[in-house]
Amino acid sequence: MHHSRLLIGDLADEVGVAPSAIRFYEAAGLLDAEARTEAGYRVYGARAADRLRFIRRGRSLGLKLSEIKRLIDSPRGTRHDELEMFDRVIAAKISETKSRIASLRAMTRQLRGLESMLSAQPPPERCHLGDCACWLPA
Repeated sequence: MHHSRLLIGDLADEVGVAPSAIRFYEAAGLLDAEARTEAGYRVYGARAADRLRFIRRGRSLGLKLSEIKRLIDSPRGTRHDELEMFDRVIAAKISETKSRIASLRAMTRQLRGLESMLSAQPPPERCHLGDCACWLPA
């Protein structure tokens, strides 16, 4: 369902986002209302739904709003230039994701060690959870 002019609620329903998210994206410079009605309601053009889908998909892939904004604001170039720029963004996101995975694996090892330590030697009865460091030994 692609309409040429949509009010914010209609656009939100079409894309599956809350109207507040659309207002937030507009305030962040990621989306522009095409016009306003005499009553002040935002009116969005046909491309707004595509832009919102782009934003949602980027977010689902871990892109930050600032990264998405940089992509949206990038100058229009040849398909080759745009692909090269997008490839750099994707490569950086892959590297960042691998680093986060390594950090999460290290944290998992620490938590498993803590679990084993507390299982082998629980804190003394006098120590209440949250009040004593013996619950989280280093």
